[in-house]
Amino acid sequence: MQKHIEKNHSSSAGLFSGDMTRRRSRQGFVLIVMALSAVALCGVLGLAVDIGKMFIAKNETQAYCDSAAIAAALMLDGTTNGIANAQTAASNSANTWNLNTSTISSPTITFATSTSGPWSSNPNPATGYIYAKVSTTVNMNLYFIPVVVGQTSQNVASSATAGQISITNFTQGLAPYSAIATNNTAPNFGLVPGNSYDIHWPNVSNGASCDPTNPNKIDNCFLSSPCSGDTFAAKQSVINYWSTSNAGFWGSTSNSTIQQEILDVIQLEPVSVGTNIQPVLTGGNKQSEAGYLDQRASEDISADYVTNNDSKMLSDYSSNPRNGRRLLPVPVVLPSTTTNTTVVGYGAFLLYSNGATSNYYTKNSNGNSPYCAVYAGPYQQGGIGTGTGGSTGATFVKLVQ
Repeated sequence: MQKHIEKNHSSSAGLFSGDMTRRRSRQGFVLIVMALSAVALCGVLGLAVDIGKMFIAKNETQAYCDSAAIAAALMLDGTTNGIANAQTAASNSANTWNLNTSTISSPTITFATSTSGPWSSNPNPATGYIYAKVSTTVNMNLYFIPVVVGQTSQNVASSATAGQISITNFTQGLAPYSAIATNNTAPNFGLVPGNSYDIHWPNVSNGASCDPTNPNKIDNCFLSSPCSGDTFAAKQSVINYWSTSNAGFWGSTSNSTIQQEILDVIQLEPVSVGTNIQPVLTGGNKQSEAGYLDQRASEDISADYVTNNDSKMLSDYSSNPRNGRRLLPVPVVLPSTTTNTTVVGYGAFLLYSNGATSNYYTKNSNGNSPYCAVYAGPYQQGGIGTGTGGSTGATFVKLVQ
């Protein structure tokens, strides 16, 4: 019996010893697997960190390219000076990268007449260049990926293209004035930048000295002389088709609404190229208009005031700091009959100013006077200067690629 018990005890001890051995073996395997898994997990987490940084860098540099391309496109005006201003605007973009710790240096800035190119860094002449492309490549350090592939850094490239798009229809944003074109060819419609034009004409007179067929006597057909830049044909159009009823103002006769129309460029009617604007032409209210025009001119930060040379006034204004408040966007029209005045496009007109607190229009005008402004060029919506004008004399800038 004792031998049997000893035998059973020996057998149980052997089984217990085997279980312990196997258990220790399994525990050792688990430790090895956990160790390997921890290394792999750390590697994956490391890869996620580096890849995440790449995505952040891509977003940061893309934001830079987007804003720089828009800033550059806003400066394009069909001249080499506009190209230089576009390059400066793009380079001065404030966006940074590397978690807002690094500036982007040496972006590539190129220009084209279409989105398909060819692209040029300094086109000359610059006529028709309406697209700006900004590209950049930054090099970021990698911290965990090198453990796997041995690569210690990665280039991150971004690019954006912005362009000027023609505006055919305005539901808001125009001032309640108009200018008479000499032709219907965009973008200037025969208007000369730097020349002074009527945006609200003087009253028409039918006195004995009026002769609308004589260039030397046609000014006698107005109670005050029109602005210096308006042509004989434009004056004839006003006499023949607008007469005493209209003078180029379209909008309300209410003082409070006129204030909003001039200062806030609200508009009461949609205006499109091809619109007959004659039904909405009104007499306006020149006395109240004068004060609001002076107020708007005074809100500009430009230190350039009235000179004896309209063209010089425009160039001085364009080359000085400014905020664009002295620029009025208005429709450019062609009167053709007593019932039809067609909108052919749009333009930007620079208001006169005689000081930081201007009273130019209040001081120099009355109910019979014209309101003159200097044609600055095509209207660039959202900018503080003129654009290329596109096919309508007015453009806005958007990202296209």
